[in-house]
Amino acid sequence: MFLKLSGLRIKIHRKHTLLQVFLICVILISIYQLHTRRNGVQETQSKADNGGRVEWRDWHDYVAIARDAEREGIGEQGRPAALPSGYDKEVVAASWQVYGFNALLSEQISVERAVPDFRHSRCLSMTYYKVLPKTSIIIVHRNEHPSVLQRTLHSLWNRTPHELLHELILVDDFSTSPPFEASLEQKLLTKFGTKLKILKLSVHQGLIRARVAGARLATGEALVFLDAHVEATHNWLPPLLQPIVDNPQASTTPNIDIIDYDTFEYIEGTPARGGFDWNFVYVELPLLPEEQAALPAPHNNPVMNGGLFAIGAKFFWHLGAYDEALEVWGGEQFELSFKIWMCGGRLLEVPCSRFGHLYRDGKFAVKYTNGTDDYQGKNFKRVALVWLDEYQDVLYKYNPELVQIDVGDVSKRRALRERLQCKPFKWFLDTIAPDLVRKYPPFAPPNYASGAIQSVAAPQLCLDLMQLPVENPIGVLRPCSSNLKNPIDSQNWQLTFHRHLQQEKDYCLEVQSNEPNAFIWLWLCHYEGGNQFWYYDHQSQLLMQGEPWTERRCLEANVNSRRLYMNICDSSNVNMKWNFGLVNQSLLDNFFEGLQANEEMK
Repeated sequence: MFLKLSGLRIKIHRKHTLLQVFLICVILISIYQLHTRRNGVQETQSKADNGGRVEWRDWHDYVAIARDAEREGIGEQGRPAALPSGYDKEVVAASWQVYGFNALLSEQISVERAVPDFRHSRCLSMTYYKVLPKTSIIIVHRNEHPSVLQRTLHSLWNRTPHELLHELILVDDFSTSPPFEASLEQKLLTKFGTKLKILKLSVHQGLIRARVAGARLATGEALVFLDAHVEATHNWLPPLLQPIVDNPQASTTPNIDIIDYDTFEYIEGTPARGGFDWNFVYVELPLLPEEQAALPAPHNNPVMNGGLFAIGAKFFWHLGAYDEALEVWGGEQFELSFKIWMCGGRLLEVPCSRFGHLYRDGKFAVKYTNGTDDYQGKNFKRVALVWLDEYQDVLYKYNPELVQIDVGDVSKRRALRERLQCKPFKWFLDTIAPDLVRKYPPFAPPNYASGAIQSVAAPQLCLDLMQLPVENPIGVLRPCSSNLKNPIDSQNWQLTFHRHLQQEKDYCLEVQSNEPNAFIWLWLCHYEGGNQFWYYDHQSQLLMQGEPWTERRCLEANVNSRRLYMNICDSSNVNMKWNFGLVNQSLLDNFFEGLQANEEMK
């Protein structure tokens, strides 16, 4: 009996042990399944969050493209247009004086006109991420012509994927003339619905603060800032957004085409890199050879032109947005570009995204404010104090008037730079734009030659500017100044390290024709060689225009009429011989050294 009971107890104990083991296994399996399920949910969520970043999509709207291809009419397909006969010339002239472009012609062109597609052929077949950020487009306008503004808005509406277009924010910076009529507002609101938000500022803030006001209203994941006088092309937005998805600290700019202010012709622009000279004037730099070879891939852009760019909303605010102590406009694109690069970001131009930009007549002076202060000078100095480090002294060297300008307190902006642990400005110049300092050196190398340009045929006569305005033909000989090395201003010329023949204020001599007896012109320096490239041969005394691999012309004097012309060089012609007041012979002996190797940086 005892043995039976003992065996029973053993069996019961074994069953109990097996039950415990079973329960433990069940618990372990349950924990494993729960853990696996949780990981699975997280993995699924991660894939959802990545939203198909591994999935690609052709974002082209082929219906809209086909519809545009069929459009006919004045200015359609970007063709040049003209006003019909019968317009009063005084009315046309008055319109030009108000806007700086052919405003009456703009009214004749459809606000939904089609424009040509100048994208690189490979852009046509490119796909982008299936999921891209919802985008707020911010446009500031002040006294903009209604037809131009409507063309901007309609081109965006017709050529932007609506699932990406979160909102259009139109900021009216206290327009006074023409008033943005309520009927037009209502028409736009009816057309664009709830995606259009109109913000009216009660006082004039200027472009910079008005953009920040629009950004505060925005709720999109990405922000696109645009000028009010642009025309979007097809599939412009996805190429701008994809680099921002890849790198949330990236900002992107489109390739900018030109809309002619007279005919509204849509003219193809070329990819470029932005920069600046030491007057803080925005300039364009050529693509580096490897960037040119990789087109249409996005390429580094040292400085944005400021009018059109995209940026992640979080990154924009992380950088401190714009400095709202900057006045009206000017310098803000430098501040933002420097911040992007120096504070951990990247700025790219995206050639597969294109916009047409309406540029006003260069002779038209836009009045941005009724104030008399040098607001741009203030802006430049404020940017320099915060971001240029020791290079701010270079800016003051070229612009000594900035030294006396009061720019207010910059301590908060300096604290922002410190908090973001931004790199030095020298790093920006050395790493991001090394060719900029070669083209616009902080301290200009000596001139090849300078002073008066004296005729050998008539030594009493020298080349004189006669204080003519820029963009005029010149070519007058006048009695030479008594000091040829340091003559009067109108006779003081420099053959610079850029190989320009120029006077102060970036005015250069250029030749615009290869015809016999061609005029020479005074023009703004473009720093691209070509028709502004000059060489002085101190042995033959010829003053030649044209690069060594082109057919050159030489400056020739007609001593009887005291006029100057360009003709085929002839070293035996005494009328083509000239003396400079001061010649740096050793520099001239090496004038062409490295020229071809650095041709892209001339």
